[in-house]
Amino acid sequence: MKVKEAECPLGAKCEEVKVNKDGEQELHRCPWYVQIRGVDNNTGQETDSFACAIAWMPMLMINTANESRKGVAATESFRNEMVKQGEQTQQLLRLPVECRTPLNPYSHNLDRSNPYSLTVDQLPKHAL
Repeated sequence: MKVKEAECPLGAKCEEVKVNKDGEQELHRCPWYVQIRGVDNNTGQETDSFACAIAWMPMLMINTANESRKGVAATESFRNEMVKQGEQTQQLLRLPVECRTPLNPYSHNLDRSNPYSLTVDQLPKHAL
């Protein structure tokens, strides 16, 4: 069975040569007859061709979906890295709290060998 490409469903031609009133030939091109340049994802080769914008729609929609998926994957990867770094930061912040004794500026029996023990005189003025 032969497969033939049908006429434009809008009743136009993509490109048509017409003679104007001065007798000169003019190329009339449909505004939807567009040129697409890029890389074909299936073959990896550069593409530079003209076709109807309506005919390009399925391929462009697939390409848009693929690019969207890449963006989602990058966002998810970034989120996972931020979670990992947040957990590391929390562990670092917990370490000094777990290793030191609580500050008590009103205690008279402070351990002088503990650098985290302070007297009232050693506290910054804005802390009082």
